[in-house]
Amino acid sequence: MEKLHKCQDYTIINLDNKNTFYPERTSNTFCAQSQNFLVQKIKPNANSSIILSIDNRDCNFVVGNTTSFIFSCPLISSSFSSNSSTLIVNGDSSKGSLVINYECKRYDINIEIVQEVTWSRVYQYSSIVKLNGLLDSVSISIDSTSIEFISLGKNYYRILYSEDYFIPKLLNISRWEVPFTNSGTIMTISTPYNITKFKNSNNLEEIVDLIQLPVDGQIVYNNFNIFSSVLKYRSTSSLQRPINPLVFYSSFVSSSLPRPISGSIGNMTYIGYFGFNRGLTFYHLYEQKDTDSTFQAIPISTNYTYQPIQNTLNDFSRNTNIDNSSSSISLYTFQLSNGDFKSNYDFQYYRYSNRDKFVGPPDYLTFPFGFSSGNNFNFSMKISVPTRGFSSQPIRLFVYDYFGNGPRLDVLFSYNASSSYQKTVFKSFETIYVNKFNYLIRFTISDIYGLNYLEYTTFGPLVRIDAGSLVSGDIKNGVFEILHDVTKNKPATSSIAVEFYNHIDKSTFFLRNQPYSVSTPNLIFNLPSIQLQSVDHLKDIKDISYMFNDVDITDKTVDNIIYFSFNNIDSYKNLPIGFRLVDPRSLQDLVYSYGVILKSVDGFAIWDESNSRFYIKFKIPANTSPGVLDWMLVFNRDNHLINTQLPDECQLRLISTKFDNYGPIVTNIIKYPNSSSTTVIGWLFTIEDEINGFKDGYVTIRGSIDSSIYNITFSSSDMVIGSGNKWKGDYLINIPYILNDCVSQNYSIYYAVFTDTFGNRNKYYKVPTDIELSSFISLDPDSTFNPFINFIKDISSVLQVSTLDVCSKIDLTPPVLISFNASKSSMDVGSLDRSITFNFHSQDLEGLKDDQLPIIYITDSNVKIHQITSSIVSSNLTDIEYTCTMEVPIGFSHPYGFLISVYGFINRGGSYSGFSGSQLKELGFNWFVETKSFSVSQPIITGSSGIDNEGGDLWLYGRGFKSINTVLLYSIIETYSSSMSVLSDSVVLIQNVKPSNNSIKIYLTNNPQTTIQSNTFTIDPKIYNFNYSTTPTPTQLPTNKPQSCIGNPVCGGPNQGYCKEDVGCICYSPFIGLDCTSKIIIIPQPKPNENKPTTVIENLNNDNNHHITSNISIIAIREVNSVTGEQVKIHYIDKWYYNNISSTISNYQSTIINNNISTTINATLEWFENKSNITFANQELILNPSTIKYTVELSSYKFSNQLNNLQVIIEAQIQSNENNNNDICSNKEFGDTTLDNSNYIKLQVSSNSIYGRFLKRGIVDGKIVTITNELLDSKLNSISKENNIQSYIGIEIGQYQSSVIIDPDFSLLLDNRIADSYSPNSICSTSSSSTSLTKGQLAGIIIGASLFFITLVIIIGKIIFSKSIRLKIMFYKIFKKSKN
Repeated sequence: MEKLHKCQDYTIINLDNKNTFYPERTSNTFCAQSQNFLVQKIKPNANSSIILSIDNRDCNFVVGNTTSFIFSCPLISSSFSSNSSTLIVNGDSSKGSLVINYECKRYDINIEIVQEVTWSRVYQYSSIVKLNGLLDSVSISIDSTSIEFISLGKNYYRILYSEDYFIPKLLNISRWEVPFTNSGTIMTISTPYNITKFKNSNNLEEIVDLIQLPVDGQIVYNNFNIFSSVLKYRSTSSLQRPINPLVFYSSFVSSSLPRPISGSIGNMTYIGYFGFNRGLTFYHLYEQKDTDSTFQAIPISTNYTYQPIQNTLNDFSRNTNIDNSSSSISLYTFQLSNGDFKSNYDFQYYRYSNRDKFVGPPDYLTFPFGFSSGNNFNFSMKISVPTRGFSSQPIRLFVYDYFGNGPRLDVLFSYNASSSYQKTVFKSFETIYVNKFNYLIRFTISDIYGLNYLEYTTFGPLVRIDAGSLVSGDIKNGVFEILHDVTKNKPATSSIAVEFYNHIDKSTFFLRNQPYSVSTPNLIFNLPSIQLQSVDHLKDIKDISYMFNDVDITDKTVDNIIYFSFNNIDSYKNLPIGFRLVDPRSLQDLVYSYGVILKSVDGFAIWDESNSRFYIKFKIPANTSPGVLDWMLVFNRDNHLINTQLPDECQLRLISTKFDNYGPIVTNIIKYPNSSSTTVIGWLFTIEDEINGFKDGYVTIRGSIDSSIYNITFSSSDMVIGSGNKWKGDYLINIPYILNDCVSQNYSIYYAVFTDTFGNRNKYYKVPTDIELSSFISLDPDSTFNPFINFIKDISSVLQVSTLDVCSKIDLTPPVLISFNASKSSMDVGSLDRSITFNFHSQDLEGLKDDQLPIIYITDSNVKIHQITSSIVSSNLTDIEYTCTMEVPIGFSHPYGFLISVYGFINRGGSYSGFSGSQLKELGFNWFVETKSFSVSQPIITGSSGIDNEGGDLWLYGRGFKSINTVLLYSIIETYSSSMSVLSDSVVLIQNVKPSNNSIKIYLTNNPQTTIQSNTFTIDPKIYNFNYSTTPTPTQLPTNKPQSCIGNPVCGGPNQGYCKEDVGCICYSPFIGLDCTSKIIIIPQPKPNENKPTTVIENLNNDNNHHITSNISIIAIREVNSVTGEQVKIHYIDKWYYNNISSTISNYQSTIINNNISTTINATLEWFENKSNITFANQELILNPSTIKYTVELSSYKFSNQLNNLQVIIEAQIQSNENNNNDICSNKEFGDTTLDNSNYIKLQVSSNSIYGRFLKRGIVDGKIVTITNELLDSKLNSISKENNIQSYIGIEIGQYQSSVIIDPDFSLLLDNRIADSYSPNSICSTSSSSTSLTKGQLAGIIIGASLFFITLVIIIGKIIFSKSIRLKIMFYKIFKKSKN
């Protein structure tokens, strides 16, 4: 430090001590640099209020106390020369001064080309240069807006070229030149452009089958319509990545870059969209058409008409009031109406904020929040906000629609001003590297009023820290910690680094690169970043290879590994290196713009010391684009290495005959009601997805008057029977229409998402939702993901239906609130138990809609809002009781408490109501919860890093970790402890997590203080199976023989099924069976058995009060000789490890040992409440409602010899509590199904049956093979009684190496025909038959007697006609004796 004593009052110290400066921009011919100076009092009686100036310019005060002060002073040189400046305290050099000598230098730049011009979907055209002699912080001065420089560090820059730069240069200019100014001199960066890489080799590109939607390009749009015209075409380019920019005519400004959606190289289909420009607008789509090496333009036009929504809002301080009656909180309430908005409500999302600060989430809310009464044509809004009642400034509430296109409300409340104020003291700041791209940021802060929140700006979202991040101390003097991802949160260029807001609404900010405390003047606030020792990754990387190459990803996701190393390896060994796929399919799931990607990477590199290389595991998406797979290595936010920068031998090649990068679309719409005779309200959609096939969809429908909302989820199993298949089928989207709803209104689809079988999604929203509005990247008019692109022109009318005119007017009396109760009036927001239950009762004499559920909201003084939807406890036409339980976020609204409100009651007459906090208080209900208590030392796990099924290290994130020393991990197989390392209060490392394919539950505690314990946190490992086979062996799969149509009537009659020739009976749901006379029984989900994979299904016959119990179990693994069928070994499975995967899925694991080799049996039981479509072993199957599906997986098994097979034995049983005094029979059937090429077992007692389906195919060693199913009843002595029948089925698999997967399922049936003595294989009670012999046994006796009689007749005839006298005499004696 430079230090000078020239006076007796003050000492001035140069904290930066730099004397050589350079221009901030290359074009500058002067230097302007700020430096920090510390001023200290020497004499105690010296003035504590000082001003530091330099060359007659005042310096900026940074931070200080009564004896020491830090200032930031500008040092300015008007030319490249040596300079001298003098700092003076309080304008008097005798009190304190310091002379600074410094030099302003020009840059001596040497240009080095690192990477020629290349192409990627993320960056489009880019290159990399090194400008030796520059400082990293310097801005490159260029005149063109078509070029952008991104600093990579160490004088490396990535150059991005926009469309208006590169379109004129494509195909005919071999060097791209970028001029820039350096200290008054023009320099040029000349980068090679390899034309042959971007030029069709043999044939010229031709764009064909060009379609514009709508055909005339005409669209009427408003503030909320964000979908524009769409363009589709097919390209014959021989390039994998042909560039066909869609730009504005004459300006080359991009509208969009069309993306590939299907096809193959040389026959690829693309889709793009046009921007929003009013009136007639002309565009050009470029193609490589002629031989003159230039792009040819295809002219296209649009014609948009803008119809603005008149929606204005002024200040409304007159409609506000304050309630100071509570000692702990003040309550501000404001009211609005549709008259204030000057429009009807159309489900816009509004953003609520306090003091013009958006403290989310959620930032955006829609109906019902705030709507207190009325309907959408005549509504009132009433919103209450809690506040402390004292402030240093006016309290303002802002309400916006998105992007400020609509109303803005500025509510000015009265306030009690605070006269005294002391700035927040920023005591300490540190960053600690945690893992991957994560740093821990720790602040220590002191403020006499307490910290409300702090925030710092990044190029990503604004980062905010509130009381939820407090890890020790309290909000007045405490330590706060937050996990910071450096790839998502690059520091912004704003001079303000961090800003603190306290609880009297005063802010204190600290500047970037400046000291924050006089006690530590050399420490400055700067956000952390990954410090790279080398940024020349392109030169350093080497030895790139893959576990699998030339991978066929047709209809399957493939797990793979990339291997690589670097020259100068020591510069990389300890670096986090991320991996991210950027192929067309993966880019659908990313939010990106010119290299800025706001999504976590797909994986991280692991250093393999033994092989001196890195490796990264990743998954290749099914049916992504053929050719080379695009990926990037991520070193920090700006430093990426993209595969297109590398030579051909480094590429991963894909084979795909079914490229699909496009979600399902709707090709036809029929609206209902389409006549006065129908009461169906909704739409019939024809949904097409020609490659992957439709999987499921989600639609939100809203009522135009009463704001009623219907969220409808459906899947391919809901397709209208006979209308098609998953590639094209009809789906009825209907609203539950209740005839006594006395309101005529329109219903419109506001949101829709359709997904195909491999995750491609198309999405529509009439009004942007909070998801879209909260995205960092701004909304654009991209219609390419709109499933209704065929109806863009009149989409609003097509997606709107009207109810029948049943009433002449709307009921104007809104629902009332009878009771409202919250289970807590105060809570510790740092405890494990932060749940609060709300019970309430609403009434409306005209009737309440029981399909509309009110929402509870909790609000803090920053207008930070959390919500939960209620459920119904009981209801009748006029009254409904609701309940819901919410978990309050950690630290929420500490210490001043939060407000409760409830909105969304809707009656059958078209009116709604809701109740703000002030209204709940006026009604005498619970309206407020205190949050003074905050246990900061309570251990709570809130998140974790990822882990895969190979185990390893796992990072836990949360709070209170310094109080724990023990971790327990629960898996299906075992419970164990592992070593751990506590990095801080909020980060702990768990080491050596064992491999697992199943969920792992983690629990932290203190030994021996066992009362200190955390919540239980569940980790789901990412599963990798590197079993890709390059030479799959096709297997001939079985098909069932055609069956005859049986039954009386045939197939159960026309209402239950029909006969299909050469197939058999085709049953209508819910009927089933060979003759369609059995019916699926809808039953409650069975309770999982935690001891073994056994399902007990119970059913009470309401007609006779008899109790039916059915049982399905996996009991053994049986090794049999494949030639003789004889049993070699049987392994009964007695001990299972249970894991609850979800509310409908249970998992069990067990192990058997054979020939000293362990075999793991993994059984997953999944309950299907509704009819569902699934795919197993490439076979599409329909699962009926109330079906339990068993998925059984076996690891490798040591066979006794090569002639043996293996059987998985499943037991099925059904019994009734009826005794043999009643007329009761049981029956058993085993045979082939009609449609799905499977076997079935049906066990029937009286009129109830258990029905099991056993597929004739399985997945063995990753291949689909034929398996057989054998009935083992005679070999395993099954039970056969009139009221209890049992069966054993052996699912037989041949020899295998590593794995087996089989997939049977079971349902409970109700039979139209009761089992009786005439049923095949029946066993009946004595009261229903004279014998307990089965019908088969009786048939055997009858057949045996008949055969004996026939034999006797033959013998007699032989004797009669024989010539032997001796035989005749013998027969005569026998006959005569028998008569006597």
